[in-house]
Amino acid sequence: MAGGAVLVVGATGQLGTAVVRRLSRRGAPVRALVRPASAHAHLEQPGIELAFGDLRDRASLDAACRGIETVVATANVVVPRGPASFRETEELGYADLIEACRRQGVRRFVFMSVPVTREDHRIATFALKRRIESALAASGLEAAVFRGSLFMDDWFALIGSSIPLRGAEAHTLRRPFWFSRMFLAAVGHSIEGRGIAFVPGTGRARHAFIALDDVAEFLCAASLAPTAGGTYEIGGPQVLSWEEVVALFSRLLGRGVRSIHTPAGVYWTLSSVLQPFSEQAANLMAMSAVVAEVDTAWDSREVADRFGVRLTGAEEFLRRRAALPETPGA
Repeated sequence: MAGGAVLVVGATGQLGTAVVRRLSRRGAPVRALVRPASAHAHLEQPGIELAFGDLRDRASLDAACRGIETVVATANVVVPRGPASFRETEELGYADLIEACRRQGVRRFVFMSVPVTREDHRIATFALKRRIESALAASGLEAAVFRGSLFMDDWFALIGSSIPLRGAEAHTLRRPFWFSRMFLAAVGHSIEGRGIAFVPGTGRARHAFIALDDVAEFLCAASLAPTAGGTYEIGGPQVLSWEEVVALFSRLLGRGVRSIHTPAGVYWTLSSVLQPFSEQAANLMAMSAVVAEVDTAWDSREVADRFGVRLTGAEEFLRRRAALPETPGA
């Protein structure tokens, strides 16, 4: 593989797949790290090199990083496909990946992270993202860290709609994780079918909801730019409360949508109850508690201009998805 090559870690996930697709379309030499047992057939295409390995396999990381200039890392175990561990993947695995980058002469590391909140220490995903950011800062690599607001593709679905799932490739919420499957089976069509949205907290928390495709554009642009080092907060062009999102669904469907509110304290309690049985399910409940209480009300226009990203508004996103046929199995 020629110089300037990009390795995507987490390539079979929804965001990773979108990044691989964009890099390939731009003619960039792209290598996708995939686990041998993962669903990777959609990446078996000309212009995409597959590197078989795992964040839990140090030797495979050295092989995957050989000849690479930039690593784009989106891998996580928030919604796992099978048995997974935050410690093995997001703590030890990322530490090994960063060391492999150093050994193999990788120049740049583009990392997808999460917002900083006062509750980081209570949420596995958030606490580990902060550790990875610290490790990158000390690594000597040129690190571009993107702290994303809430993805429309995921969070608009989690309040009770199948519309955000339409047309999505390798959607996170379609993974065979028992908790997300059970949750979507219960509430996944409630907005369209019953006119009910399940809103975190009071509905007043405000977020710069961002389309996952726009996130992929940021990561792709950072991987190809002459320089990209820094930490960036990225979100969509609007800051909306949960209740304003519900109003968007109401306009889209042409009828009223009623909100049912779940207090943040309920999510925290569920997180504690689930922790002994499933750290991933507990983590999802803790994340729900935070998005019910904490704002991510960012203005990302300057960052979008820097990386040449046209931000997608929430109503535009929903209308595009609503115009697509419903995906079987969604």
